[in-house]
Formats: sequence, structure tokens, C-alpha cells
Amino acid sequence: MAEFVNPVGKIRGKYGNVIGYVRPDGKNCCRSASLKRKSGGEPQKRQSMAFGTVAGRKQWLMNIIRVGFPGGNGYAKGFNGFTGANVASAVTVEKIDPGKPVSNRKKAEKEFTGTIDYRKLRVAAGQLVTPVVGVEVDAENRKVVFTHEGMPVESVDCFADDKVYGVILFVPKRRCRLQELGTRGETFVASMEFPNQAETDGLFVYVFAGRADGKDTSDSVCVWEPVDKG
Repeated sequence: MAEFVNPVGKIRGKYGNVIGYVRPDGKNCCRSASLKRKSGGEPQKRQSMAFGTVAGRKQWLMNIIRVGFPGGNGYAKGFNGFTGANVASAVTVEKIDPGKPVSNRKKAEKEFTGTIDYRKLRVAAGQLVTPVVGVEVDAENRKVVFTHEGMPVESVDCFADDKVYGVILFVPKRRCRLQELGTRGETFVASMEFPNQAETDGLFVYVFAGRADGKDTSDSVCVWEPVDKG
């Protein structure tokens, strides 16, 4: 806030963005009025809501984000890479009251809601080839079983010593688990136990590959999702 002594006489009140007033010592001064920042129009609010929705997953997915977004592979490192990969493609933003016009005085969360489509969520993103992994969910024994056939040939984006990872998300309780299952060049059968309190309703399973030196990954792929009971 700027403040200066008014040289043109005693002025009180607001004139545009300037407020005139008299100090206790008798000097007549002026100061700038604070400007209220507008919350933006609908496109900006939708973008803000989408970003906030993805950012809300940061805390409980951070151990997965660190591995899935190593940086330097066309995507930013860590949380910035995670948001960049998901804001535009994994979030649906809707107006809370479609019949009301957007107000430039309200925050985005007062007028919009954001919903993650976990089938489209990317828990890793990079230049490597996505691994082909079979998945079976054993609800009775509370585990996910992964099967993989070793690849016979290497290429510039597919190496025998690439690590293959499994990821389990239990969305209702915000529980997650990351596990290295084996390497791309080997045939394996591996299992992961459900996170605490998790059931198949609300469970999502992903796989992705990562270079042995940790400097690149493949995109993740959702290989199992809850059965739609509707």
C-alpha cells in the first residue's frame, strides 16, 4: 500500500483508487486503495479446479510419483510431472449449479467440482515401452497376481534389465502400494497384497516399466479396475 502527503489541500474520501484522509498530526495524506483480485472466468476456473483435484492426490501417492516421474525424459520431475501428465486427461470438471453464470468473485471450488478418472490416471510417464503383464485379483486371499513373459529382443526403448513395477490404489481410503515385480527380460509370477482395509470395490491396479538406472519409465497402464455394479 502506497502512502504520501497530499500537497493540494485537505481531501477526504475515496477518489478512484486513491483514498484521502487526515492523520492525527493534522497532515492530509493519500493512500492507494487495495485492489480485489478477480477469481477469473470459466476456463481459468476449470483449469484451477483440475489442477487442485490432481494436487489433492500428491500426499498419498508421493512414493509412487517419485519412481514414476524421475524427470529428464520429456516430463518434469516428481509432482510437477504427475500434474502435467494428468490435469488435461484424467480429470472431469463440472459446474455445481449449471444454471448459474460464473461469478468473478467466487473461488473455483465454490462453483466447480473435479473428479479423477482412475482408469486414465498416469502413475508413471516416459519414453520406454509399456510392459505386457497379466493380472488376476484374488479377492479371497487379498492379493493381486502378476504374470509376465520375458521379452526376447531389446530395442532403444525396451531393455532386458528394465524393472517392472506393480501399483495398487485403494481410492476410498487413499491407500497405495508400489512393488518391483521383476525385470522385463525374465518370465515371472509375482503377487502383491492389498493395502490395509482395502477391498476389490475401489481397487485399481497399474503396471509400468523403469530403466535400471532409474532415469526413465514407460507410461503406466491400468490393468484392473472395479466392476461397475450399475
